[in-house]
Amino acid sequence: MNYLRRFFLLSPLLIAQVAMAQQDSTGLSGTPYKEMQSTSGENSSYLFKEWYSGSVRTNDDKVHDGIKLRYDLGKDEVEYKVDSAMYRASTGVTEFNLPTGTDLYNFKNGYPAVGDYTDKSFYRLLYDGNTKLLKKYVKPIQVEKASATMTIDPSAKLYILKDGKMNPVQLKNRSSFLKLLTDEKNKLNYVIREQQLDFAADDDLIKLLEEYDSYKAGRGGN
Repeated sequence: MNYLRRFFLLSPLLIAQVAMAQQDSTGLSGTPYKEMQSTSGENSSYLFKEWYSGSVRTNDDKVHDGIKLRYDLGKDEVEYKVDSAMYRASTGVTEFNLPTGTDLYNFKNGYPAVGDYTDKSFYRLLYDGNTKLLKKYVKPIQVEKASATMTIDPSAKLYILKDGKMNPVQLKNRSSFLKLLTDEKNKLNYVIREQQLDFAADDDLIKLLEEYDSYKAGRGGN
């Protein structure tokens, strides 16, 4: 009798767990969870509060496309939704993309540890050349009301990955990145003047790194 009573008590829980597991048809093997609202009623830890249909690459090099995604900055984890069920992919993800309609946010991990971040930390890949430009978001992106295509992210951290080392840089401090590129100093100074790069935005640093890698490739990497 006690056995039957325990069975009937546990059955709804078991059925719910099976149903949630069956709903996850993505193959990502995430952990089901329920969303917790902050006291202010906002999910302040997400890069964007909206869900975007993007893609996820796992450590077996499989790409899972067309999945509704969000990025939790606080936990540095990817969340995804299947119908009304939500999951966290806390392990196994190496890359994910968030196409917002105004920009494509491509995030990867596997980079060298730096500061408080490990090789499991996700960075937005802004430039993927021989040198790489990476951005680490620490606060949600706030979209300006005047223009949906302009974002404010003054707290984000920039890194140049060069020769296997993560180097923190700042757009407002040119010496922080120019000192990493001194082997092509004269040519890069020319590029800055000719293209009138003022480094008010990430794009100018991307252009400079493109030119740097191009010069290095033309000289055989020397």
